[in-house]
Amino acid sequence: MPLLLVLAFALSGCVRVRAAMAIDAHDLISGTLEIGTVQVKPEEIGPQLTVPAELSSQVTMEPYKADGYVGQTVRFTRLSFDQLRTLSESISSVASRYKLNFRRSGDIVSLAGVADLSQLRQDGVDVQLKIAFPGPVGKTNGILEMDNNISWKLTPGRITDITATSQYNADTGLSWTRWVLLVGAGAVGTALIVLALALYTHRRNRRKEQMSEYV
Repeated sequence: MPLLLVLAFALSGCVRVRAAMAIDAHDLISGTLEIGTVQVKPEEIGPQLTVPAELSSQVTMEPYKADGYVGQTVRFTRLSFDQLRTLSESISSVASRYKLNFRRSGDIVSLAGVADLSQLRQDGVDVQLKIAFPGPVGKTNGILEMDNNISWKLTPGRITDITATSQYNADTGLSWTRWVLLVGAGAVGTALIVLALALYTHRRNRRKEQMSEYV
């Protein structure tokens, strides 16, 4: 399932792409994607994106403006792997340079991808990826942070592989720390969504534990 990192619109200029997402135990993904270019003239508004009509109830967009960059912030809630593919393909015209592939085999979910930033200049480029898994991380070439969070800081002028594995199933609980770290790392706009999902799962797991004490 390809997740495009949406960089083709700025191969020759300054670009910011910050993706932060969390996967729950049912393989549903929530998060944000900030996409912007450096504002040279006051009238420039950065790249304009389009969301498929069938995802309108789960995806919202709003203008992005920070640190001299302008563009769009895309927020998405509880997308399946296939829905995330549909979203990513709709906002990118390049399907070969920037990909992430999520695959499940039993209880193991693997992430394999590549980011080709070889045509991007060093100056003004800020490309980051952060992913929170609901279960223990096995192997990764990213930076493993507290409680199954992984981050990548992608370097302009290079081709970077992105890999990770995680083991979990539908009974896996969600960690409060993971959600808080993810939100603090760049998904502030999804704080209410993320905390609501975490609260729901936390309470559900507590009820299961309490019921098991009486069995």
